[in-house]
Amino acid sequence: MFHTTVQVPMTTSPETPTRVLPDGRTLLPVLTDRQAECLRFIYRYALAHRDYPLGTEVAEHLGISKQAVASVLTALLKKGYAIRDRSVAQRNIRLTREAVEKMSLEEGEGTTLDMFENALPSGS
Repeated sequence: MFHTTVQVPMTTSPETPTRVLPDGRTLLPVLTDRQAECLRFIYRYALAHRDYPLGTEVAEHLGISKQAVASVLTALLKKGYAIRDRSVAQRNIRLTREAVEKMSLEEGEGTTLDMFENALPSGS
């Protein structure tokens, strides 16, 4: 079996380096199983409720403490899957454009980004 290694340029980011594919899309870092499960839950919740879940709802779904959820969410933030909307006190985690695109592909849905437009960072 042969493996081909493709070098892609790194973008400069103060938090987590990301890779830019030749077509301009961003290749996000790999997630742990727990992080991926959390991302899936947030994505599906947002689609179903047109809003983002509370930390307690994420904790309940994952069967972990609120403190453990904070750790998982911090990892998603650092890896570029989510941002915090500082203009609201609760439900302030927002998926990035790249996370929404990734989840849309993985879920096999034709989700459009406009469903998440209020969640995406400006300029993305």
